Amino acid sequence: MVTKEELEKQIRNCFTDKYEIASGYVIPEIDDIQLGNYGKELDLAMLFIDIKESTKIVDAFRRETAVKMYKSFLWGVAQIARGNGGELRSFNGDGVLVVFIGSSKCTNAVRAGLQMSWFVKEILKPRIQGYFRENKKLFGLNFDIGIGVDVGKILVVRGGIRGENNNDLVWVGNATNYAVKLSSLAKPSVLGFLSNTTEDLRVCISEEVYKRINKSIKFRSGNFFIKMPMWNKFTWKDRNIYKNKFMLPI
Repeated sequence: MVTKEELEKQIRNCFTDKYEIASGYVIPEIDDIQLGNYGKELDLAMLFIDIKESTKIVDAFRRETAVKMYKSFLWGVAQIARGNGGELRSFNGDGVLVVFIGSSKCTNAVRAGLQMSWFVKEILKPRIQGYFRENKKLFGLNFDIGIGVDVGKILVVRGGIRGENNNDLVWVGNATNYAVKLSSLAKPSVLGFLSNTTEDLRVCISEEVYKRINKSIKFRSGNFFIKMPMWNKFTWKDRNIYKNKFMLPI
């Protein structure tokens, strides 16, 4: 059992010791960063995707049924992320953090988000929604996700206990926090399973991300070669946010 003195000493050291921070140019693995006062700073696009109302889903189904849903969700998200150059980091049953690096990181992250939205709506949701309709506890509830994307400087450090199997990388920066907040802007539809719109599966991106993405995912071709915007702009807490109007099929 740790003592009070040990806790006080370690916390004091955390605040007073200097950190060695190096610039990073590749997405680090856990063994790339030492435990202790070491870290790497990188310019990254951060994508966060999670399942809405996950607590209600777990409460309503047998654990084995919920596991099937989560494993299917995670497998599909992982395939799409890696197909767009992303690396999965920090995931649990209902949420995944995906990291992108390089000159096309914003375009790759947004394309991945739009494809994830399509995957859930067109492949996963039709398989799962039948379970929802048969479960009285979930009456009126839709299987929905939220996706947020932001970009910026991220400090990556390794947290946990040396010599134990309980340490991992920590991704510290506004882009990480804001990607999570943006994902929460996608709220489940009040129409439940009657809803079939992209409102339930939207991707929300920051203005900085929007400025950096390729025109191929800013606009789509319409009739008579008219370019239609793929995004709606709105304001949230004095910041410009863009929400998708269309998805991208695989």
